Amino acid sequence: MAKSILEIYNNISVQQYKTDMGFRALVEGVHDNLFVIPEYQRKYRWSKVQVEDLATSLIRQFPIPPIYTYRNGKGQLEILDGQQRVMSLYFYYIGKFFKNEKMSVFDYQEIDVDSAGNFVAALEKKYEIVPSNFYMQIGNDKCDISYRNLPVELRRKVDYLSISVVEIKISDLEKKDEILHKIFANLNNGGKQLSDQELRNGIYPCPFNRAMKKINENNENWRKLRGGMDEKGDDLEMLYRLSALKTYVVYEKNEYKIEGYKYSTKQMIDDFAKKSFSLHETEIAKYVDSIEGFILRLNISRKYFQKKTLIEGLYVVYEKRHIQCMVTDEICEEILKKRSFKDSTAGGTISLPNMNKRWKGIYDILSKYNQ
Repeated sequence: MAKSILEIYNNISVQQYKTDMGFRALVEGVHDNLFVIPEYQRKYRWSKVQVEDLATSLIRQFPIPPIYTYRNGKGQLEILDGQQRVMSLYFYYIGKFFKNEKMSVFDYQEIDVDSAGNFVAALEKKYEIVPSNFYMQIGNDKCDISYRNLPVELRRKVDYLSISVVEIKISDLEKKDEILHKIFANLNNGGKQLSDQELRNGIYPCPFNRAMKKINENNENWRKLRGGMDEKGDDLEMLYRLSALKTYVVYEKNEYKIEGYKYSTKQMIDDFAKKSFSLHETEIAKYVDSIEGFILRLNISRKYFQKKTLIEGLYVVYEKRHIQCMVTDEICEEILKKRSFKDSTAGGTISLPNMNKRWKGIYDILSKYNQ
């Protein structure tokens, strides 16, 4: 055992290099696209109050947690952890924020810094950001601490306040993605928790993930049923949930089985997310066709679509029993009133016997309408 541990230690291929960077150098690096946000990062969602709190910490010279980065093939530093802080410091520096502060959310993947020339120009092409002042509470007074309004002497001090930037270097390029995703997961295990799906997006960014995001954003019937985009990724997680069921559910000898099922839907989705990282283009196309074909058959109102156990059951029957009928509100109501469905949801929904009871009941009803 000691030898194997020593071998692991000797084969470590990750090194960290810490640099103390001045505030102004950091935000100008963002402006010039030196610091970039990789596709797996969640959306920016800090409020103006949070930006002001961070700016207050900066002026008071309170420590700001390090920024973790990885240098990509273009020489840019991809931010693994700290992108909410970095972007908030940038908003403070440029003296602008979202016109509608309740909608202070933007997706990094929707802006093109290269074509716009700099980060603020790219933001302004896509979002409504306007000049804004930032304040700090001192006793009963609100003090304007906007960067452009700081006294020259104080602004110079702020410019050179140190923020630690840690660059991760990986010598084994073949394992680069695997290692970066593990580092991302470790860095995001504390503090303000990411949702399960946000973590999956970060740990397993891949063509499958992009294909599901495309369905989530562009499929009209899906968006009609789901409503607005979910900031924490619950809508995308549902697509992963269905894909996991397609992968692991087997119907044989009049029974539904789930391969490797450990009575945890979260674990099942996590296992599938890991598997999806290595799916080929032709395999991904099969998932896309299956899910879009299922969505096309949902002629139901949102109140039924919101029932996850109903939707997953409908999908399992559609996928594994090759049912092709349109699903209507009337059919959903008939399923929900069926004794087997009620019994299977009353005592816990994740046990395999309850799933079997539920899915068999759904099939009995749908088979009457199948053409």
